[in-house]
Amino acid sequence: MSRSAKTADASTPTLADPIAAGRAHQREWEELGVEERVRRLQPAGDFIDEHLDELATVIHEENGKPRVEAIGHELLGAIAYVRWLGDKATSILGPKERPLKWLPHRQCNVARRPFGVVLVISPWNIPFLIPFSQVLGALAAGNAVVLKPSEVTPETATWVERALDACDLPPSLFQLVQGDGRVGARLVDNRPDKVLFTGSVATGKKVMAACAEFPVPVSLELGGIDAAIVRADADLEYAASTIAWGATFNHGQVCASVERLLAHESVFDELVERIADKMERINPYEDLSRVTFEGQKKVLERHLADAENRGLTALAGGGWISSDKMEPTLLVGDAVEGADVWRHESFGPVLAAMSFRDDDHAVALHNATDFGLTASIFTCDLDRGRQLATRLKAGNVAINDLGAMHYSQPEIPWGGAGASGFGRSHGPEGLLAVTWPQAVDHSRFGASEPKRPWSYPYDHDLEDALAAFAHLVAARGPLAVAASAGRTAVGMLRVLTGKART
Repeated sequence: MSRSAKTADASTPTLADPIAAGRAHQREWEELGVEERVRRLQPAGDFIDEHLDELATVIHEENGKPRVEAIGHELLGAIAYVRWLGDKATSILGPKERPLKWLPHRQCNVARRPFGVVLVISPWNIPFLIPFSQVLGALAAGNAVVLKPSEVTPETATWVERALDACDLPPSLFQLVQGDGRVGARLVDNRPDKVLFTGSVATGKKVMAACAEFPVPVSLELGGIDAAIVRADADLEYAASTIAWGATFNHGQVCASVERLLAHESVFDELVERIADKMERINPYEDLSRVTFEGQKKVLERHLADAENRGLTALAGGGWISSDKMEPTLLVGDAVEGADVWRHESFGPVLAAMSFRDDDHAVALHNATDFGLTASIFTCDLDRGRQLATRLKAGNVAINDLGAMHYSQPEIPWGGAGASGFGRSHGPEGLLAVTWPQAVDHSRFGASEPKRPWSYPYDHDLEDALAAFAHLVAARGPLAVAASAGRTAVGMLRVLTGKART
């Protein structure tokens, strides 16, 4: 049974409100409980497994990435996320008792409540895994979900819908709405209860401003110009292979692709030679994706022209293989730090490189950007690598691997800092991000409750007793605690005795 409300044209006079339709059935879904909800979502993983070949073909034909990337970077991660929800969602989202140190006669439980209807606005570069995992996480948490995918990859999004059709969901709990940015804007105007947006900084700012009108909470994942830091003690062959791949897979159209290389000055020349050689060996017809969105080609052409004007040298690439494939490109030069390829997101198979003197210099160069999504550190000294990671402005850092790999691991929270956005998907943090905490407390003695000493009427005895209690809360050391506890007990007894007489 189809659960979609579809439109391809924002100028359509009437667009049925899928937000309201989802809200009509959200409560019954929430009341099933998290364990039953994730049980009902498991067939989505089975569906992907059964249609792996067809899905890889759809992603390849619509997005342009090689089938091996469609399977390894999207479908495998999607199946893993479904199974992770089955294993972990109940323990993450279940109610937790919160001890009350200063009110021990009362018991508090904190439950995670779904927002209601979550609007997911997803991009074209990872057209299956990003919307699928965000939709599944929001559903597992008890929300209804409306998905507005990129108009560039609409067919892939229909397979997200087909995977959800394999699950036992209430009508209209999940809805797919096709269309361009104007459709997304109209959906936001219909006041969902939360918005998950993945895309450009410019569009993210518009989404955030629109949400602020109501207000509607929003999570933003806005990309980055991520860096790989290669210390002098790194395995250069391994680093070169990993970075060459990290800069070019999916034609560099990944928010977490490696666009900046920072290499210690003692190994810089050798490392860039190795990377250039590996880039030159990439088979552009078998291994390299294509430009998915035509507008991105103009960005790449502008960045290459700026690099040429600044006198940068292309150790590899620098041109176009065909009308929709750019050569894997490595740029170096004294003026690289001020170039567009260093300061702005290229979203293509372009890597700009410069050297650093020491770790402090590397940190300064890395953090000299508004973005902060992922980073990669290559070193044989894991202690120094971990220490270096704590100084980087990046939401996801990998040592001797790529930060981009975190997205395919369902346990790891994904998200950035600064202009890369805020909020998280995946991991426990991703499930918590599509819920809000509700604290409920009650007496441990059932319906009866001891007389409240701080209620009316106020008097000096109450003031003295509360002051003694404040000193007890502040007290440090057993003698101070004992003295304050005694004064508090005497003061509260005096208050209760006085109120009993009134």
